[in-house]
Amino acid sequence: MHALEFFGASPRAIIIDNLKTAVINGSGRAACFHPEFLALCGYYCMQPIACERRDPESKGIVEASVRYVKRNALAGRSDELVRFEDHVAFAPRWRDEIANVRTHETTRERPLDRFQRERSLLRTLPTIPFDTDEIVPAVVSPHARVKFDANRYSVPPHLARQTVTIRADGQEVGIVHQGQIVARHPRCYQRRQLIVLPEHRRAALTMSRRLRSSALEQAFDALGPEARQFHLCLNRQPVRTGVHLRRLLGLARVYGSAEVVSAIAHALALAAYDAAYVENLLLAERRRRQLPTPTLPTPKRRELIDEIDLEPADPAVYDRFCKTTDEDSDGTT
Repeated sequence: MHALEFFGASPRAIIIDNLKTAVINGSGRAACFHPEFLALCGYYCMQPIACERRDPESKGIVEASVRYVKRNALAGRSDELVRFEDHVAFAPRWRDEIANVRTHETTRERPLDRFQRERSLLRTLPTIPFDTDEIVPAVVSPHARVKFDANRYSVPPHLARQTVTIRADGQEVGIVHQGQIVARHPRCYQRRQLIVLPEHRRAALTMSRRLRSSALEQAFDALGPEARQFHLCLNRQPVRTGVHLRRLLGLARVYGSAEVVSAIAHALALAAYDAAYVENLLLAERRRRQLPTPTLPTPKRRELIDEIDLEPADPAVYDRFCKTTDEDSDGTT
């Protein structure tokens, strides 16, 4: 496709070697062409002709051109041409400044001048170019990534676990969902790389915060109707609701949900919609009942404590230490 676009026209026939992208098996007249290559030839009205196997004379001119490129363009430039991008930048300059303006040994003409005389023999290219993109269906991972060509590319996080279509050309990888392009990445030719767009990272962080906020609200509302009423009243106040809910849930883990709900009910009666006020009511009630204040855990990694799921403490298990046993009644120890 790049060659046809460079010449601005297509030939009536194209002679190819037996490369697998064009010939599946066989050679010469017995060649079985690749269906996608046949589609390309049919689109530009080119007759494909495969070379016979082990017949160097059928492609001798091409081999001579390859030898010329190796000796003139590549030889002595190993320090200059290190990366693939270096070759891409060097090739057009060498083609236009050296190869196409030299006097050819066989034709005794410059290739640039010879092509101008032969241009009229070529067919004009269609207005719409042939579609050469690689099209691959993919399922977005839970982390909003798709795998393509041994690399992973980011996708908008709201498309996690959905099916998308990947369209890739030589320079770009596009992700299509429901007929719309939702992401474009520069194509990476390395392996096991992660390519993430900054906007996808920001969207993922925003969605993560929303999910955490929703889970926090659900956990607090599960404490009971008093908690849900307190939550509604907090939403009407000019405060950060999440801060208060997180603090009250922390109190519930330390003192138990029953005592916290009782303090919340008391705060509702007093129209005091503040987590600090609820904590003061809770502590005042515990002092009135002469209950000890539990020691708050202070872990270095808070997430390890948050992941522990324990059943609520049952004080009744300690009643057995207060009962008089038969041995105590007999005076034995």
